[in-house]
Amino acid sequence: MSNITLCCNDFSDQYEPVDGNRIEYQATLEHFRTLAKSMAEPTDDFLESCYAFLNAFYNDGLNRSIIMTEGGYVGLAPKIAHQGDCIVVFLGCQSPIILRPKGDEDYLAVGEVYVDGLMTAEAFLGPLPGNWQHVIHYEETTEAGWDAFVDRVRNVWQVEDPRLGPLPEGWVEETHPIQHVYACYRDIKEDHANGYNPRMMLHSLRAKNVELQEFKLV
Repeated sequence: MSNITLCCNDFSDQYEPVDGNRIEYQATLEHFRTLAKSMAEPTDDFLESCYAFLNAFYNDGLNRSIIMTEGGYVGLAPKIAHQGDCIVVFLGCQSPIILRPKGDEDYLAVGEVYVDGLMTAEAFLGPLPGNWQHVIHYEETTEAGWDAFVDRVRNVWQVEDPRLGPLPEGWVEETHPIQHVYACYRDIKEDHANGYNPRMMLHSLRAKNVELQEFKLV
């Protein structure tokens, strides 16, 4: 099982610039590989890395259960999740949600779940291409973190998701003071601007033959 899931992928390289206060993924992975290959006496660096990993796992895994879906996805879910529940990716939600069927059409929301491979709109857009990676970009003027995408091989980052194509007809990107942090879009016909990407609206996804479903929550 990947330690990405155990720590909800909250590693230092998931931030731009890299967050030195969090554990570093590759270093942690190499330490565990070393342990698997050798019975040698562990070094202080190794023990420190293990402690940092276990501490992160404790913080992210508290009151959660490790789950596996029928499709082979592994995740961290609320302890009350059980067999027969389903994982749904809702438009507008940052995390997938576990639903429990209650009759023929109704569903009960059990809680959010971390599932590696479903956290960055893969259910709608597919996997990120090439070396692209989703990160949280810290912007000093706003003193906040924002979604961004980085290619560390080419050392470039951008606000736009590289999987998205051109804007739908009738939409343009709006100019604003911090457009290097997040994008705004204007509906020309309605003369209305907002921060929601029109390429992720229902009609745009359906035009791309993305399978969508409505759920009735109780």
